[in-house]
Amino acid sequence: MSLRKPRGHGRPDRVDKCFPPNSSSHFSARSQFFSIGSGFLNLRFWTCVFAASLIAGRLPALEPDLEFPVQGEILKAKFWSWSPKNHSPAGVLVLCPGQNGDGKSFSEDEGWRHFADANHLAILIPHFVSEDAVLLSGRGYFDASRGSGKLLIQALDAKGWGKLPLLVFGFSGDAHFAMSFSAMAPDRVRGFCAYSFSWWKAPPSALTAPALIVCGQHDATRFGSSFAYFQTGRRAGKPWAWVSLKEKDHSSSMELEQFVRLYFQSVLENSGKSCVTVDNVTKDLSNHTDPLMTSILPTSDILSQWQAIHHP
Repeated sequence: MSLRKPRGHGRPDRVDKCFPPNSSSHFSARSQFFSIGSGFLNLRFWTCVFAASLIAGRLPALEPDLEFPVQGEILKAKFWSWSPKNHSPAGVLVLCPGQNGDGKSFSEDEGWRHFADANHLAILIPHFVSEDAVLLSGRGYFDASRGSGKLLIQALDAKGWGKLPLLVFGFSGDAHFAMSFSAMAPDRVRGFCAYSFSWWKAPPSALTAPALIVCGQHDATRFGSSFAYFQTGRRAGKPWAWVSLKEKDHSSSMELEQFVRLYFQSVLENSGKSCVTVDNVTKDLSNHTDPLMTSILPTSDILSQWQAIHHP
């Protein structure tokens, strides 16, 4: 889709820590997420991450099991959901497929399903619809404050997941929703990934969760906007990482989704004490004092994978 020029550039208050104390990384329920040792990623980490990442198969698609009445700019609000078989979820993975996209593809993706199951996460996939002209004006469900955010919270409450922390992944148009929901409900979001978008609003100071901001090198209409949003977050001291995908246009990426799972895993297993600063150009560990030149990774254990997927 073709979206209009970036807007809303701002300069929020600075945050000075990797995962600050008011971040959702310090939920009182954090101990429920993992009983894995802190400070390093153990064998279970690598086993479940790479098992999920290397799987390319498809499962039978889920059917949407929630739908809510809508009005105004939002024309549809359906949700696909999935819960781990043998344990209660300790968090929720929210997968947002793209402008007006449904949840079928994500719902049958074996990699995401195995990742969620291995990490005691439920999955919720929203299918929002607004008119294209409304979305292109920056309104509609892209903006979580205009009703879609409340609908997502309503779906979480309906599933009994209303108090669980969230990991949010959004592609293309739904990257707008991922960003705006994270800004609207920063206390709910443990981490998020926004992949390829055309405009943005400056993130609020309350949004302190780690984030992965991504765009393809050949996604000409979105690369500058995505990078500018990342730089605004880093200028504010937010623990965000940048990924430029080599020769990639505006399309989904299995390689990226594998890395997002690895990134989310490291976010869950680290409180921020082990985060590292890396140079966006040289891709090495860095002591650079200019935040615009650097990314923050939750741990050095994913440095080589970030170096492999990031192409400045």
